[in-house]
Amino acid sequence: MTHSNAFKPMTPKPRQKISASNSRPDQDVNGFTLIETMVAGLIMGLTLVAVSRLSISAISTSSHQTIRRKIEAAINNDIQLLQQADSRLKLVNIAEKESACKDPGSFLREKLSSSNSDYYVSEPKITDPSGKRVLRRTIESSQTPIMTKVIYTITAPEKTIQTERRILNLYPNFHYLCDVL
Repeated sequence: MTHSNAFKPMTPKPRQKISASNSRPDQDVNGFTLIETMVAGLIMGLTLVAVSRLSISAISTSSHQTIRRKIEAAINNDIQLLQQADSRLKLVNIAEKESACKDPGSFLREKLSSSNSDYYVSEPKITDPSGKRVLRRTIESSQTPIMTKVIYTITAPEKTIQTERRILNLYPNFHYLCDVL
């Protein structure tokens, strides 16, 4: 400041407008253009679609895993019950020893699948959320080798797998004493 202008009042300079183009020098450039807003909206929309697809996929996978856990638990429980029934079925307690020793696999199959038998093990009943059975059990027998075969057929909850089979081979516990008779 010089001595001559020390007492002049200060007046603010008028604000200059910044122009986006030379054709309209009086236009104020505060904010976003329509194209910038549209691009930002498009990016946000695509991101939300991707996140929602991942969420739906995670929920679906969780549901399939729940059904799969129920099926696996039912099979494990059923196997334990079948093995327990086989262990309890002793030749000493069998009235018809001759027919039991003639075809031990068939005899065990009959005892495990006959509802009026003391060794009966009911088939597990597992359904999906729509009420459709997803687990079936069949019991077969053979003489050579002597065994009872338990087959679990699973209708898989996953769309990529249609059906699965698990096979359990039971060798009747009582048949090793048949040669002693």
